[in-house]
Amino acid sequence: MRINTLQKPTWNALKINDAVVEESVILNGSGRSVVEKIPAGVIIGNESCKDCGGCDLKDAVDIRSIRCGMGEEADSFFARSSADVLMVHARKDRQVAEPVNIRYLMENGDSNADRVEILAEEGSAITVIMDYSSTKKDAKGFFGVQTKVRVSKNARVHLVKVNLLGLSYLCLDDIGVTVEDGGSFDLTQMCLGGGRNYIGVAADLAGYKASFNGDMGYLCLGKQELDMNYHIAHHGRKTGSELQVKGALRDEARKNFRGTIDLIHGARGASGNELEDVLLLSEGVVNKTLPVILCDEEDVEGTHGASIGRLSSDILFYMQSRGLSKQEAELLMTKAKLNYVRNLIKDEHTHGRIQYYMEEAFR
Repeated sequence: MRINTLQKPTWNALKINDAVVEESVILNGSGRSVVEKIPAGVIIGNESCKDCGGCDLKDAVDIRSIRCGMGEEADSFFARSSADVLMVHARKDRQVAEPVNIRYLMENGDSNADRVEILAEEGSAITVIMDYSSTKKDAKGFFGVQTKVRVSKNARVHLVKVNLLGLSYLCLDDIGVTVEDGGSFDLTQMCLGGGRNYIGVAADLAGYKASFNGDMGYLCLGKQELDMNYHIAHHGRKTGSELQVKGALRDEARKNFRGTIDLIHGARGASGNELEDVLLLSEGVVNKTLPVILCDEEDVEGTHGASIGRLSSDILFYMQSRGLSKQEAELLMTKAKLNYVRNLIKDEHTHGRIQYYMEEAFR
């Protein structure tokens, strides 16, 4: 399965134009998922929004037609692998204060794929936390989830993704979102677990003053692999996007990051910015960072950058002179980067689990 293809594949020399999942995944439907909280103003169901009978969204784009970041082959995989769709629906003008928590527990040998659709009606606001975890650190299996989000006029959605899977898991996390006039979509991701992780995100800022804010934190140790592809398309006028990616690599970890800001003709007054900050903790890591700006409009602004570096000998000496070991110093600096992202998650239980996972990873 070929996934995470660049919008303009021009970096063949770095072998980063796309990613290929070579395994034939055999799904056994195992693993457990539970919706822990259903706040007032939210409907949870297993049918698509257009069939639920409760929406007043004439001339709306079908949520199932939203394009996701991994591409067509991943779309086909999820369509044939998951018959049911979990629907999270925020009613019109309902400001939902409590988050919807969807927990996935995947143990050794589990293999499952799921689909989730999130609809925020006009004027509504909702936070959805999706947490993937295993009780055993060395658990092996497969987990895939495709999440499609429709942010209606003047609505707000905050989607949180936390990966704490076993270190022998193959994980596919595919996301697609459409944002209409005045809507805002915030994406907060923490990728700490899993052996091989693929993340694809496609955001279509379709409406006037639609906005996207993405914050991604990752930690790759041992032989972990992480492949990311973000494509933010500015269609509407005066749209705005911010993407920040912060992470650390150690041992023989490998990471690819593709981030594309696409300023499309007609998106006058649009502004997009992306930045990655990478901490390299070992000589044997492989890091590939590819920020891209595509522009077909004059009255726009796009910026990108990357900060990639190691802990200097001076910093290590200073910390060790204060009684910290090299391992403790690395943990301290890594936590400083990732805590920025973690603190955007307004859920104390999730905070604690992320903290525990990071500390265990450095032991």
